[in-house]
Amino acid sequence: MDINNDFIDFNNFKMITDVKQYKNKLVIEINKNYETAVILDYDTYLEDNKLFFSHDLLKNIHKKRIESLKSGILNLISINVSQNLVNKYTNRKTYYISGSSQIPLIGHTAFGLIDRGTNIIQVRGLSGCNINCPFCSVDEGKHSKTRKNDYYVDMDYLVEEYKKIVEFKGNKRIEAHLDGQGEPSLYYPLPELIQNLNEINKKGDGLVSMQSNGVNLSYKLIDELEEAGLHRINLSINAIDEIKSRMLSGSKTYDINKILDIAEYIKNSKIHLLVTSLLLPNINDEEFKKVIDFAVELEQKNPQNIINPITKKKNPILGVQMCLSYKFGRKIKKMKSWKLNAFYELLREYEQEYKNKGITVNLDLSKFKAFGTHKRKKLPSPFKLNEVVKTKVVLDGRVTGEVMGVAKNRIIQIININKNYQKLEGKTVNVKINRVQDNIIVGQKI
Repeated sequence: MDINNDFIDFNNFKMITDVKQYKNKLVIEINKNYETAVILDYDTYLEDNKLFFSHDLLKNIHKKRIESLKSGILNLISINVSQNLVNKYTNRKTYYISGSSQIPLIGHTAFGLIDRGTNIIQVRGLSGCNINCPFCSVDEGKHSKTRKNDYYVDMDYLVEEYKKIVEFKGNKRIEAHLDGQGEPSLYYPLPELIQNLNEINKKGDGLVSMQSNGVNLSYKLIDELEEAGLHRINLSINAIDEIKSRMLSGSKTYDINKILDIAEYIKNSKIHLLVTSLLLPNINDEEFKKVIDFAVELEQKNPQNIINPITKKKNPILGVQMCLSYKFGRKIKKMKSWKLNAFYELLREYEQEYKNKGITVNLDLSKFKAFGTHKRKKLPSPFKLNEVVKTKVVLDGRVTGEVMGVAKNRIIQIININKNYQKLEGKTVNVKINRVQDNIIVGQKI
């Protein structure tokens, strides 16, 4: 901010991506997908994302007072970003997590970084999804019945903490995989995040990959991700039929033709396309096969030639799974439960069908180390099961009856809370640890 100006230039603030003014209310867009609003007590007007004070105000106030007003407005915006940020897709309160927040990025599944003892580090820069799949394993989207808060992690902080884990594990054949309780492509600035992660990983023949439902992808974004060094997009497609695909996305505006076009555009780029599809028994049986046919046809038309730097081999075009039920997830009522052996038997039948046509397709990737995933040194947990830890409560939880606390450089999910978060915020409580696996820390207040 130039202190010699009698205005605030919001273009100088990277996280502020748009500003609108409605009388004395400023609506601030943060990183494209979030909003907060501030009420101003002064006569101002907005032009080209610059906030000017009225001429009458400037005539009747000392210049030093103007600087004080500008600082006050920026402080007010900062407070509202930390306390009143809203996700535009889910309409949920969103916590902005930066390095200055002193909130660790290891310990929870909703945001941050997850190390499960392999060469893959899961990178979760945000929560919140732009569609509402009726089978979603984490009950995401604006119609969620269990998720009450969202989280966004500042890029610089995310990259800084990611680099520490890579250094611990050894920077050799590491994969940064963007996934999470939400849609990774909504992260902003995504190309810059990919580029930063790739700059770290490529030094050790590693790569960066991401999941996506495809809705937010565009030619322009794919071009930017290609330039940033993204290796693979796991593109989720669960039906080809327009009506069925909208039903399975939980969105009336879901456009399967756009998704299929995006799939072909990715296939023609330097980014590897992995078509991922879920079998929902008794729901999308025929559509599941159509998705496989689509991917096989795409591969026949434009064969894969991108080499995985970890395996030194080409990646498969398909990654298929069977839909499973989870505690906090959603389930379609008519969906049947299958045993895994029945699912793999179905995949073998499909493989044989293609083989009879002279086409080799590997659908059961459990038999192959297709992506080079292997065991690696794992971050140690600072806690033991049943240990009682003094924990400072710092965030409201992802779901009702949960808050988050900090101890020993970990974020702890504290469950079975029957008090309002505001009554616990900032307090130190005793927590009995009942989960430490993969450094995902869960405990109960005692």
